Amino acid sequence: MDPTQKILLKRSLNESGGAQRFFTSEMQRVMHPYVPVLESKLRDSSVIKGTCIEYNTPYARRQFYENQGNGIEGMNNGGRAGSQWAQRAWADNGDAVVESVADYVGGRAR
Repeated sequence: MDPTQKILLKRSLNESGGAQRFFTSEMQRVMHPYVPVLESKLRDSSVIKGTCIEYNTPYARRQFYENQGNGIEGMNNGGRAGSQWAQRAWADNGDAVVESVADYVGGRAR
């Protein structure tokens, strides 16, 4: 094993390692308030599969691309829920997620 691989393994940065799993679960947590909610079925359907977060409802794709943000917690009513929730959650909370992952692996965020 070369020195680079040892460093990556020590910090859990290998492919599908602990850092990746931690990052994915952090993103799931951060995205939760951004996911549209009518009866919470879409929000509650999120499942982590490897490096992806999937929403297992028949209408998840349409909500992701077409939601207008008019619901109770919607963007148009002062909330955060609406379309493109992953990108908006990252834009608002990306720095905090990077810091938490850096803490997890024993490094520091720049």
